[in-house]
Amino acid sequence: MLNVNVNFFSSALNSLKISAFKQSPIETGGVMVGTRSWHDDNLEFNILGVLGVGDFTEFKHIYTASPNEFICTDRLGWANLALKAVKTFGMSYIGDWHSHPESSLTHLSRRDIHGLAKQYNLGQFAPFPPLHILLNWQTTIDCNISAYIILGDFILCIEPRIID
Repeated sequence: MLNVNVNFFSSALNSLKISAFKQSPIETGGVMVGTRSWHDDNLEFNILGVLGVGDFTEFKHIYTASPNEFICTDRLGWANLALKAVKTFGMSYIGDWHSHPESSLTHLSRRDIHGLAKQYNLGQFAPFPPLHILLNWQTTIDCNISAYIILGDFILCIEPRIID
């Protein structure tokens, strides 16, 4: 049986929250870097760095966003954002994140699932599955964070462990 752990370092989580709150009430997203390993049926992700697409004027053209939707419109532009994160933090690109601001929606939408499935089917993170983090909140004090990965025909939703 596969055991999956997602560790989110508090400095990276703080960066994600700041980026998401700045864009509120519009959904936003970005990329994550860190480490991942797979040993003896234990899959582990360590999220150590985060960049938000809305924080960079040079990436404003690669997505559209509204209070209910965040869509990447330029995959090459997104790859360049991921490359910027890799260069900034010196770690591997391990997945994406997006927000559901001022919302009680704690799960991925059909469009979100389709995007995650597309990453999985393309094998761009092989041999690891793609990781996606969702941040939602109704007030900035009451934030919820969840991690999603696809393993074959299953989508796992995992509560990340926050590491100080």
